[in-house]
Amino acid sequence: MKKYLFLICLILILLPGHVSNGSHYARNKIGYILLQVEGHGEAWYIYPKDGKSYYLGRPKDAFNLMRKLSLGARHDFIVNTEIFPERLAGLILLDVEKNGEAYYIYPANLRKYYLGRPADAFRVMRELGLGITNENLANIPIGDINEPKIVLPKTVNIKLKVPFTAQAPFGDWKNQRQQDGCEEATSLMAIKWALSQELNKEEALKNILGASDYLLEKYKEYRDISSANTIDWIIKDYFNYPKAALKMDVTVNDIIYELEQGNLIITPMNGQIMHNPYYTLPGPARHMIVIIGYDADKEVFITNDPGTRNGQDYKYDAKLLFNAIRDYPTGYHEIINKIEKNMIVVWK
Repeated sequence: MKKYLFLICLILILLPGHVSNGSHYARNKIGYILLQVEGHGEAWYIYPKDGKSYYLGRPKDAFNLMRKLSLGARHDFIVNTEIFPERLAGLILLDVEKNGEAYYIYPANLRKYYLGRPADAFRVMRELGLGITNENLANIPIGDINEPKIVLPKTVNIKLKVPFTAQAPFGDWKNQRQQDGCEEATSLMAIKWALSQELNKEEALKNILGASDYLLEKYKEYRDISSANTIDWIIKDYFNYPKAALKMDVTVNDIIYELEQGNLIITPMNGQIMHNPYYTLPGPARHMIVIIGYDADKEVFITNDPGTRNGQDYKYDAKLLFNAIRDYPTGYHEIINKIEKNMIVVWK
């Protein structure tokens, strides 16, 4: 079986193809194999069950991915079926009664394509691969096959009083600095809370624009800023506030623990899976929010979300919010190759 999964990995890494639009693709054509035409041939598999992209890197990674995402099927069903049911479109079937031979069910025609012999592999590479640009790929949510089960505590209720601002305080969402100002806005809210200060729209706009200009001049980037750089560049440098730290690979209980200690949390998010009705669709793929509380009775996190003027005390289902936590690299729309659940902790 390992032999065939290794061949699958080789096929996916080498796949060429036509260029696909990310947001359109994610809505209408799940189950395809994508190749970064602007990168080094990195391959991604869009799993039909959740519409997320799964990175296919080293053979070991591909084997682990296929083992967890493939669907076992009987030998007679595979060999005797010409057109497969729609429910199997884009899936990889493993013949559990043979040697684990793998077959890709191509979504466009629902036919099977054997992924074992070299001649068949090259035919798949030539005919079925879809290329995609980095920008469009960045709009497809990334999946994580190792995502842990979320267990929520039942007895914690806490809410901090934190001043709020949207990242476009007066609604000027067309302004690039405000459109990409979530890192500046969340940092500003956290620091104003830490200093026990109020915050009005005029001051918020001044600081968001001022921080953006400062970052552009000193660090040459102000748009998508990672959690680590948000601490170093914005909180500690621009705002000159030292009491902040990065916590990596966090759990739900880590977030709640910090809230119980009276600390504030900033989390990087994939806004496209947060289901906030106030976002402009499809939502921001790179976003930051402030977590200010947790309600165990309703199993929700309470947030200040700068991505909307309605973001003050906005409540998110706790599991949904945790699943959406995803750090991103500094640099405008850089590809996110893996899910890192990190958070910024700010204290007084």
